[in-house]
Amino acid sequence: MSAFETLFKQGKNTAEFIATGTPEQIADLQRWQAMLESQTEALEKALAPAQGVEGQFRLLVAAEMWCPDCHRNIPPMALLCQRLPNIDMAIITRDEAAPFIELLGVDKVKIPMAVVLDNAFTPLGAFIERPASVVNGDAQQLKAYRRGERLTETISDISAIIAA
Repeated sequence: MSAFETLFKQGKNTAEFIATGTPEQIADLQRWQAMLESQTEALEKALAPAQGVEGQFRLLVAAEMWCPDCHRNIPPMALLCQRLPNIDMAIITRDEAAPFIELLGVDKVKIPMAVVLDNAFTPLGAFIERPASVVNGDAQQLKAYRRGERLTETISDISAIIAA
């Protein structure tokens, strides 16, 4: 069994992960989820690249309920899995994700970090902390992200990895 498969099997599903949070953390995550669900047109566009892609995929996500970036990005990841039944997700803690450093060649585990795996648990790519447009963008992109205007871009980034 590969290290990624072992980590995936020890992970929590979305509901189990959310249940580890305080009422305030859960409310914050649900606020972002509601905002995401209202962005219908952008949501459909973000899902499009991964729709119809053959095969089974998995998201192995390192996250913590105290993390504001996790509150913003877990709902898009969960929605992607809900809408595309060939994608499953398991969530582990940042400490449990320590093997990512060696396995993926990263300096540290930033959260959320979602490793996209194929059916054989081979990594295809990773989403790290924030959408690429925010990571590579300017202060205006970061402000828009913090207002919730970039929620669907998490789905776009992961969809692009799957479609590739």
